[in-house]
Amino acid sequence: MPDQPRPVRSRALAITRVAATLVIGTMLGAGVGVAVVADPLASSELPPEERAPVDPLSTLPDEPTALIIGDSFSEGVGASKPDAGWARTASDALSWRATIDAVGGTGFTKGVASDGRTGLAFGDRIEAHAATGAEYDVIVLQGGLNDFLAPHREEVVATKQAVEAARERWPDAAIVVFGPLEPLALGVQRSARLAAIREGADEAGATFVDPKLPDAWINERNSVRFDAGDGLHLNDAGYAFIAARFAAVIESYAG
Repeated sequence: MPDQPRPVRSRALAITRVAATLVIGTMLGAGVGVAVVADPLASSELPPEERAPVDPLSTLPDEPTALIIGDSFSEGVGASKPDAGWARTASDALSWRATIDAVGGTGFTKGVASDGRTGLAFGDRIEAHAATGAEYDVIVLQGGLNDFLAPHREEVVATKQAVEAARERWPDAAIVVFGPLEPLALGVQRSARLAAIREGADEAGATFVDPKLPDAWINERNSVRFDAGDGLHLNDAGYAFIAARFAAVIESYAG
């Protein structure tokens, strides 16, 4: 019997409640009154005109296997524990059985990790996972902050090639590119490659999750309370927030 479409709406509501609780709890702990904050997840749902069905996201099994390749954001740097990072939180909410391959300092063009290891650009790691023979229903490529020095076209090509490599190995999988985002304390120069990453994802036909749409996820209203303190990474509440936004976008495509 073929897999039936999974009940996505209840999961979206569940992660929304979890993230809201974490955000408010963090604010109370910092002595900030919750009355000044609107529901941080009120805009998690995309407007109807932005909801274009993207297969095979709409035909995923109930508990899909997922591979998430990313940088320190997927690693959860700044969170109180690894499981508080966005990648694990979103995977749990979506009922994904996820393998999280997160290496700080890396990106689509940058293969040198923060600890000095080399050969770890996203495309290289896709090839490494492909060599294991593992099967995945969903591939997520998250990042780009570390590519901020790359020329526009180089970033476009690297993104496109990473998607194409994933599709060649897992032709039936949903390929998702999740663009970079950052707190505002150090400016937004590190997310300067967002447009190039989107262009590469579009050229390769991947689903693109844009953290600037329908509005900037991290903005002047929430950056301070989501900042882990280094101006670059997020705290538990920040990761819970972007996990909720990510899950809502994925579920809007799932139907």
